[in-house]
Amino acid sequence: MGKTSLRVLGQTPLNAEPPCLVELTKHTITPLHLAYARNHSVIKDLASEFDSYTVKLDGEMEGMEEKVLNVKDMIASFPKKVVVAALICAGNRRAKMQENTGKEVRGIKWSEGTIANARWGGVLLRDILISAGIPEQVDAQKGFHVCFASNVAPCEDDTSYGGSIPLEEVMAEDGAAMLAYEMNDEPLTPDHGFPLRVVVPGYFGMRWVKWVDRITISRNESPNFYQQRDYKMLPECASTPEKAIQEDWWGRTPAMQRLNCNSVVAHVTPTAHSPISRVEISADGGETWHEVRITYREGSWSWSLWEGEVVVDIDVDALEWAGHGQRNGRSKTKVTVISRAFDKSGGAQDTDCRWNLRGVGFCGVGVGSVEV
Repeated sequence: MGKTSLRVLGQTPLNAEPPCLVELTKHTITPLHLAYARNHSVIKDLASEFDSYTVKLDGEMEGMEEKVLNVKDMIASFPKKVVVAALICAGNRRAKMQENTGKEVRGIKWSEGTIANARWGGVLLRDILISAGIPEQVDAQKGFHVCFASNVAPCEDDTSYGGSIPLEEVMAEDGAAMLAYEMNDEPLTPDHGFPLRVVVPGYFGMRWVKWVDRITISRNESPNFYQQRDYKMLPECASTPEKAIQEDWWGRTPAMQRLNCNSVVAHVTPTAHSPISRVEISADGGETWHEVRITYREGSWSWSLWEGEVVVDIDVDALEWAGHGQRNGRSKTKVTVISRAFDKSGGAQDTDCRWNLRGVGFCGVGVGSVEV
């Protein structure tokens, strides 16, 4: 992986995240050493196979041409697309869900750092699929799915890794789904999918399949474990793995796809799918809210960084010295700031995000505290 500044939560497969949100959010574009690692298999270094690496394109859509694309030829034959997009793990903030609800969740106890805002370079999937005869008319695309697969290494719960998204999303004229070969203007590293990975801006990271080697157009979603039996926000009544299976909640619950509206508080000092349109903060538990200033946003798919000020009234005479302690001869108290976000489509952060067995999709209020 090279230089890294990550907190390791699992060695095999490697799973790690930045230990500090303050450091992560100092950068508008996430440097590689702070980009989280999420894997369901060992990391394969395919540098020696680059010249011969191929992606098979097949499916059941009438009129499409099955192809085997050599990566080098693909890069030379199709125009390059560059997009800034946030890669976010569906389990981001899982530890916070467990802390807030007091109920155990299944999975790696991620904090709030499994997000990376990167500049991705690659070939639009739309261009590749059109070249294979996939129709551009939306009506002809409905009911089909684009299934991505990586057969490079066996995974923890399946013989390969896979996932899918609706065909019409990939084919959208204003979309940016791509096969990426660059991250932050450099070739992908092995841990981020070299030589080729799927990038689907606006979707959770489990659909951004690394080391992709097969793309199938199907009338059904991917049959892979990670589409059918994971990454679903099961209802609260599915409280155990056994109950989820016995009552078929995995089959009855839709797979997670698009990002939800979310925000976190990275740092508080005493003095981020539709694009986020505004963020508000509160220092009185949500009684009053104050809009903040968005300091960075790039295009439609990046994260939004923000900062704001809120006035807090503190009755120093009413502070209990024993409860709050002293600093330099003066009493001190803790001020907590919470955040909530809104997107351009009118969606709002679900600040009362409910518990689910896998602890995915948590989007409760962001929380930060400081002693003053």
